[in-house]
Amino acid sequence: MLNETAAAELGLSCPVVGNPDLYGLGIRIGIYIQMLTVQLSGLLSASFQVEDHIGQGTIVFVLSTSIVLVRLLHSTIQGLEHQAPIEPVEVFPVLTLLLIQVGVCRVSSRNKTTMLMWIVELVGLSVLFAWFWWHGMDLLPRSCPDDKAFFFTQVSIWNWFRSLNKAGSVFAAIGTAVAVFVYCGSFIYYCAVAVVGCIQKRRDISEAADDDEDDERSLSAGTVDLVVNVGAIVYVEVSLKWNNIAGVHSLNSPGQFMPFFVALGQLLSVFYSATKYLLLLHANEDVAEEEDESTLECHHEKSQHRRPRGQEDVPIELDARSA
Repeated sequence: MLNETAAAELGLSCPVVGNPDLYGLGIRIGIYIQMLTVQLSGLLSASFQVEDHIGQGTIVFVLSTSIVLVRLLHSTIQGLEHQAPIEPVEVFPVLTLLLIQVGVCRVSSRNKTTMLMWIVELVGLSVLFAWFWWHGMDLLPRSCPDDKAFFFTQVSIWNWFRSLNKAGSVFAAIGTAVAVFVYCGSFIYYCAVAVVGCIQKRRDISEAADDDEDDERSLSAGTVDLVVNVGAIVYVEVSLKWNNIAGVHSLNSPGQFMPFFVALGQLLSVFYSATKYLLLLHANEDVAEEEDESTLECHHEKSQHRRPRGQEDVPIELDARSA
């Protein structure tokens, strides 16, 4: 097991110099913006007829960050010299943030591919979370005598806080198992419907039911998701500050700009979709009003030129002045 002596042999020092490719400022801000964008997109899709597609980009973003994290963990445990080792104080904020982001991500069950990717990521992050708190953090180097975390106060991650996260990993595993069971059940159901041959009719019914469920979740659980997101942001930023982790608080490298602007573009796309929907709705209302006015005018003109009853056969005499 790597300890403080092994960390010194690896050239690690306290305070820790962080890895900007994993949790640099641009990456963190990008994740925070995506958290806000997911909640805003879900709210707009519930209030207006706007498609909620932000979950797909969030899943790809989380997948890329998770791959970087797994590679760093593997290279550190294997002792590869070409890669800078990663410490437990760097892993737990990022891992918790990714797991929470996937947990509150809104993914429509109608998109089977996106739903499958979400299930795979949820299972993978749950397993990684449990492995880290139960065994993985003992395999990583530790340069500082104590590593701190935010839990309404400053606590050590090596004492009771670790036991708390072990228990949390068990509950996360149970929730993940339930999600997998529900997904498998829904997949089997859709396959059975396809075999029976009533897929078109039942698909319309199921889509309507899914829309109602999504709207209900957006209205009821949106506040809870927002509180969880804010708590995760505070948890990560305060933990980084208390551990004096350096090198991850600037946007100097190009690798920090890309995730930041991608997330910012997603946020702007949500406002664009909402604005476009409102403009189209306003335009349709104007067209409907013009059609109603034209219909009334035509009806009024016909009523003026209508002949009295019993005089349909009498020829119309033109006035000399009008002639």
